[in-house]
Amino acid sequence: MPDSPPRRLSVSCRLFARGSMNDERDDFAAKLLQIEEQANMALQDLEAGLTRDRVQHIAIVARMLRYRLDVASVVVLPSRGSSRQTPS
Repeated sequence: MPDSPPRRLSVSCRLFARGSMNDERDDFAAKLLQIEEQANMALQDLEAGLTRDRVQHIAIVARMLRYRLDVASVVVLPSRGSSRQTPS
């Protein structure tokens, strides 16, 4: 509706990190970082070819998984008192 004023949805970010789950997440992220670093070091020693492409893919997948793990640790929830209507 072009004549209606825009609605704003108020949200807040909450970090859900609880004890051992947070430790497990940090440990997993550290292992992914180690995989990425080792793959990047191996890339320097490999000539162009299928093996190099596969090792590069390993480094990229490890980086993407670390990013997803970081993003998944932050949950966005509606603030108290905000309407449940979606903005249009």
